[in-house]
Amino acid sequence: MRRRADPPANLPSFRGLVLRVRGAMGERLGERRFPGRPQPSGIELEAYSAYAPGDDLRHLDWNAVGRLDALLVRRFTAEREVLVHLLLDCSASMGVPVRDGKLAAARELAMALAQVALAGNDAVRVALLGGGAAPRETPVHRFGWRQGQPGASAEARGALALGAALEDHARRHPRPGAALVISDFMTEPAEIERGVLALRARGYGVVLLHVIGAGELEPGREFRHGVLRDVESGATHPIALTRAALERYEVLLAGHLGALEALARRTETTYARMTTTSTVGAFVTGELARVGVVRRR
Repeated sequence: MRRRADPPANLPSFRGLVLRVRGAMGERLGERRFPGRPQPSGIELEAYSAYAPGDDLRHLDWNAVGRLDALLVRRFTAEREVLVHLLLDCSASMGVPVRDGKLAAARELAMALAQVALAGNDAVRVALLGGGAAPRETPVHRFGWRQGQPGASAEARGALALGAALEDHARRHPRPGAALVISDFMTEPAEIERGVLALRARGYGVVLLHVIGAGELEPGREFRHGVLRDVESGATHPIALTRAALERYEVLLAGHLGALEALARRTETTYARMTTTSTVGAFVTGELARVGVVRRR
């Protein structure tokens, strides 16, 4: 059974918010309505169908019988839970720049979204991608605050081919839901798109949640010259942050962010960006509400 508990004290309350991500209808009853997929019972009448042997006689519309001399059965709007997959990038790049705390921000965002999903009676699956190990998951319907916070054991280490990891998740979980990918997206957009398309092919609704460090937006905050080391590949490169180098960096960064936004448009997914200088509460109630990922009941 799903266990309910209060969220950690350091998180703001998101009471009254629900997730609004396109996802497949789950098996368990829930609060999410799925128009166009009528079922034999429910609250909101959606359609009628001709009576067939085996239909529940309690759902016959006797007014139609008397008026039209036809056996019509009432069908209702399906109300089910949505399975929310929180896919948290734990690769080494999530640990740098160190003082930005990208992984800590990503964990807090995962906790906030889990809180919103559970309050809406949706199911939650948390998967840690990377971290130098195989994907680690919290089973469906067993997630609860007293059983551990999502991503609490996450460490930023190792390399991650994000597209391949998303493909693997889609393969291991073919029944669709809502996939919320929390990452710094420090990889080629084409690689990310490969994974997004694999999820979309399974019918997932996908949201790309980009956690970006202040030091990535303004590298001059971190250093002026030195040797850069890729924490995932180990490759090194000497660099001096001259004005020309900073201008070139700004062009490359703008191109990367633009490519991620274009990817989202092509694949019919949602993209939102949170900097580590902002709070998770402001991001959830502000930007995620603006792009329609959360809404008031």
